[in-house]
Amino acid sequence: MSSCTDPLHLNEKRLFKELKQSLPGNTKETRNILEIRDDVLYVWNAETCCLQTLNVGASRGKFDKDVPYQTLQPTDPPIFEVTNVYINETATQVALWGSLGIAVMELPKRWGKDAGFQGGKDTIICASHSFGDFGATTEIRKARWHPGSTSDSHLLVLTSENTFRLYECEINRTPRLIKSWKVGPTPSTSPSKIPNFAALGDTAVDFDFATPTLRKPELFAGKNIKEAKHAVDWNQIEWPILVLRGNGEVLVVRDNVLYDNYDKPVVYGSLSMHPPADDNYGIDSCSIMCIQTTPPIVVIAMCSGRIYHSILLKDSFDEDEDDRKTWSQYGSTYSLHTPEDALYIYECIEMELGLLFTDDDKKYNCPIHLHNDKGNKSRYFCSHNAGIHMVSLPMVSQLEDYISIMDDKIDDSCLPSLSNQSSSQYLICTRTKHTGKDEPTPILGFGLIQEPCVLIALLHTGDVVDLSVIDLHYLPRIELPEPMVTSTKKVSKEPFDVYIKNMLKHESSQPITKLGNRSMTPRECVELLFRATQIFRGQHFVRHDKAREEIGRKLRALKALKTHLLKELDILMETKKELQQTAERLAERYEDIKDKQEELARRAEEVLRLVNYKEPSMSAMERAEAEELRKMEDKIQDLRVRMEQLKKKAAQQTTSMENTDIIEKQKEIVFSSNQEGAIKENLGQMTKDIKNMVTQVKKLEEEIGI
Repeated sequence: MSSCTDPLHLNEKRLFKELKQSLPGNTKETRNILEIRDDVLYVWNAETCCLQTLNVGASRGKFDKDVPYQTLQPTDPPIFEVTNVYINETATQVALWGSLGIAVMELPKRWGKDAGFQGGKDTIICASHSFGDFGATTEIRKARWHPGSTSDSHLLVLTSENTFRLYECEINRTPRLIKSWKVGPTPSTSPSKIPNFAALGDTAVDFDFATPTLRKPELFAGKNIKEAKHAVDWNQIEWPILVLRGNGEVLVVRDNVLYDNYDKPVVYGSLSMHPPADDNYGIDSCSIMCIQTTPPIVVIAMCSGRIYHSILLKDSFDEDEDDRKTWSQYGSTYSLHTPEDALYIYECIEMELGLLFTDDDKKYNCPIHLHNDKGNKSRYFCSHNAGIHMVSLPMVSQLEDYISIMDDKIDDSCLPSLSNQSSSQYLICTRTKHTGKDEPTPILGFGLIQEPCVLIALLHTGDVVDLSVIDLHYLPRIELPEPMVTSTKKVSKEPFDVYIKNMLKHESSQPITKLGNRSMTPRECVELLFRATQIFRGQHFVRHDKAREEIGRKLRALKALKTHLLKELDILMETKKELQQTAERLAERYEDIKDKQEELARRAEEVLRLVNYKEPSMSAMERAEAEELRKMEDKIQDLRVRMEQLKKKAAQQTTSMENTDIIEKQKEIVFSSNQEGAIKENLGQMTKDIKNMVTQVKKLEEEIGI
């Protein structure tokens, strides 16, 4: 890559060299697997299922050095394809989501040189949680961190079922589903001749948060700004949600979705657009973004390359107008209330998707992704399959100037003017007229570095483009978060085997065919064989190949996780051994210090005793006590002498007893073996005689009858 498109020499870094080899080659749609926060670049590596980070601010100017990158390995790697990386404002958590699932990973602390994660370790295990409560046919349209969350831990997800799901993802806790509500009927997936809501464009495709408002502004009417600031509670502030449908309609979701745990949010829609248009300003809407100004500027993008800029204001209609009714009045399955706001379209710009040479060239259509610039509200960026555009918004500065003017100085000349229209600038192009229709040229990643502002884009080829753009140094106001306690419901996780089983499910099957006795023509046999082959190729083999890829990805992720855990285990064992040795040394030192302390205490007591004993003047009682102690000492000495005498007498008696025992042993009669045999023989004969005599006596007693 030329240095003019890569002044930071990112393509020479080892991180992007490895990432280029691991990128899938079959990506057809634009995604965003790259995010930049606080000059740290985060990028998702699908090959190893990990998040890799690079401190771009520290790598500036170090062109001849390869700045090492860090790997954040999730404990529960996602089993789905990650297409978007989204970090919250406090950079404590990152949402990894694709069309088939979403996961939240906690980011570690940063310290040390260049503010690296955990002091600069190469690989770090990060706690992650995957959400598994989505159906097999449900896809994720959009996921955003809620800006009104005091703990910056609430994630709002829009699904293909026209349903919002709000999750609370606190640190060191399992994500929990707080509430869910619908913004439209559930699209039907069954085959039918009647077109479903998705085909008609009635499904929600994107959403964004508008400028925060008060839930009951009438309570603060007549109060000045200082009184209102003290009276406003955080629970009274709501963040309206603008929901974009595929047919161009915009809905508004109001009520405080974070703190009202029991009531469903109110859905208003659709917003009126002024001036009205026959096609409702397009039927191929794909993205919406709200610029946080007063009043808010709403940007709506179409797949054709058109972008509409509008201002969200209160709608003006006659009081006698009776045809404005809510859906609930007609008995709908879901309620859409009449909105009080409207969108006032003030300009439309059309971007060139690809380099077309003439007006007769067939235009290219693709979804457009909108990205705001946090450092400058007066511009935003668009990424799509044909490259990247930058759009400037002079209306933002005009609205800020209009608001800053005092009320008594406002006149018609101070109102915002449309003389300075917005302009689009084609920054990066990936398609031309000669590019094949099915040839994928998407943008895989987009990020911005502030002060000075540098755009970093990851192309479908794996190359990185970084360009400098104008930065107007806008510093937003950051409010400190407050703790929040809510009642929630735990989110269930889908096991990997269930995920594979759902992946292998197919709509059509090829049963065993029994045709009876009728013979089939060769043409019919070929058609039947062709149909069976087509079903197996389209329904079975493709799913099996995808399941094999998912199992291989899971296996690689688990192997990498196992290798790192074994290394961490070895490090922990070494650390444990060092801690044990340190503990033993500390225990020995403690015993020595304890003995020394006891010795010093005894010496101190002896010193005090001697000092008190040698005191020059003593009282009568002390002298009496001393005399008594002296007498007791004399008695103790006498007892010691007597004790010594008793010990000597005891020793003499012991010696005498031992001599007596020796003499007694010498006086014992000792028989020879012949003598012992004769005595035993005589005793045996006497025993027999006694037995005979006893027998005779018993016989005599029986004869006499005694």
